[in-house]
Order: sequence, then C-alpha cells, then structure tokens
Amino acid sequence: MAKVKEIEELLSQVVKDNGLEGALIADMEGLPIISNLPESMDEYEIAATAAAVLVIVESKIGLAKKGSIKQVSIEVDGGYFVIAPIKGDYVVSILAPKEAKLGIVLSALKSIEKKI
Repeated sequence: MAKVKEIEELLSQVVKDNGLEGALIADMEGLPIISNLPESMDEYEIAATAAAVLVIVESKIGLAKKGSIKQVSIEVDGGYFVIAPIKGDYVVSILAPKEAKLGIVLSALKSIEKKI
C-alpha cells in the first residue's frame, strides 16, 4: 500500500475533483485507516458499515458462484455509497451526492484503486 500521506492527498484530490462528499479506506474489520469525510460523518460508522456490507455481499456472491466482487453501489435518496475491496485486506468507500453521475463515482473509485 502507498504511504499514508500520499493516500490522504489522493483521497482529498479525488473528492475535490469529482464533487464527492467523501472517501474512506478501512481494513476488513471495519476500522478506518485513512478518511476524507466531512466532520458531520462518523468515519467509524462508515468504515464498519462498509466492511460489513462487503463481507455479507461477498459471502452471498460466493454461494452463487459468480466470482469475486468488484464493487457494491448503493443508491439512496441522498446520493450514492459505493464500496469496493482493495488488495484483499482493505475496503474503499465513496460517498457522493444525489447530483453525482454514477459513472463519475465509479471512475473515482477506479482511480483510487489504481494508485494504492
């Protein structure tokens, strides 16, 4: 994994450049490692939720024998919550406003994955 400072800068740039609300990297136990979230968002809650969702979805996809998970996109009234595994040991979460285009959000996710 890249250095912490580099990842902090990457998340900050991706959030700013793509009009996102925030981004976070956590371990698979649901503990936040690096985050770029507004103060109004609880990074521990988001990290725990992202890891739990990813674990549940991976177990169900495994039962269906559909291969490995690439990402989980959740659309809600207020926007998007996109979660993806990184390097098997980490999970990245992106929060985007409802005005965001899902293609832009997924592109932001891919740019984070490539650089970590």
